[in-house]
Amino acid sequence: MKIVFMTKGTRMLPSSRTRAHLVADYLRTQGYDAESHQILTYPWWEFSTKRFSQFRTNWRLLGSVGKKDILYLHKATEQLDFMFLVLLRKWILRRGFIFDFDDAIFLPTWNRALKARLLVENATAVITGSHFLKEYAQKYNKNSHVISAPIDTVDTYLPAVERVDDPRIRIGWTGTAGHFENMKLLVKPLERLVADGYKMVFVQLGGGEKIHELMSLIKGLDNEYVADLPWDEPKEVVKHMQQFDIGVMPLQKTEFNRGKDGWKAKEYMGCGVATVLSDWGENPYIVTNDKTGLLVDTEEDWYQALKKLITDEGYRRHIGEAGRARMGVEFSYSAFMPKLLEFVGSPARS
Repeated sequence: MKIVFMTKGTRMLPSSRTRAHLVADYLRTQGYDAESHQILTYPWWEFSTKRFSQFRTNWRLLGSVGKKDILYLHKATEQLDFMFLVLLRKWILRRGFIFDFDDAIFLPTWNRALKARLLVENATAVITGSHFLKEYAQKYNKNSHVISAPIDTVDTYLPAVERVDDPRIRIGWTGTAGHFENMKLLVKPLERLVADGYKMVFVQLGGGEKIHELMSLIKGLDNEYVADLPWDEPKEVVKHMQQFDIGVMPLQKTEFNRGKDGWKAKEYMGCGVATVLSDWGENPYIVTNDKTGLLVDTEEDWYQALKKLITDEGYRRHIGEAGRARMGVEFSYSAFMPKLLEFVGSPARS
């Protein structure tokens, strides 16, 4: 019996990497037969030889998943041809599948909602990355559960062995260009801290030029922008995170953001970095305020939380250590795997 993960992206795409490719990698280290594949996306109006060739590839790939094997789909609603084959496989051959998603893939249009509902309704079980997504999924499939994406707290996400020699407080963030509106939440609090005379550098890992330009407009704030990183090699990215003094995760209060699973906060915390995050969506399930992280809401909250961490090194260290301890107990692979294997049917080790 094997577990076959099929997802929308390569290892370069954060959600595909963390919820499919790396999970398959870890399962193999534990003696399970697991593999992961990217399913290519084509717009519905495109007719080409490449698309037809991919259709045949998908047909063969699904055919290789035996009756006793486990088909595990991650965010496959954009792959229309593949969805069609999966649903035919379910309706005609009675072959089930696990459906996993960690974003609000049912928003904001009717066609997105229809595709999400089709996969949720027909899945043997649904695994979501947040409680908000679980609430949605349970409307159509009672066998829906929250399992947050795990981080490797043993070999990858570790506190820094050596720190860079930098007298400034290093406030760090990592993400994609889609977070531009979220990053606006940091501008005024950081402007106030600069005006107070605190020496800081904002470290941006990824996210694009537009976010870099936004943060560069804060006069007096030093900026480090690392544009190109080997995202498919987590240890290389972690080297930069380990040098953060404070990690931030701002989120605007939108319905889409309610579905976010708090991945970047878990990364910071795994490195023992004190983390400040918006009190929205899944974040309150990840941290306990003032114990394992700081949950904030208003501009004043952001300002006071950052100021406290900047001025009190002992408190900053305590929050970082407590956050890392929580990652080991609740969000490590050793905590994640028993939950996952329970829902997929506990396949035998090879």
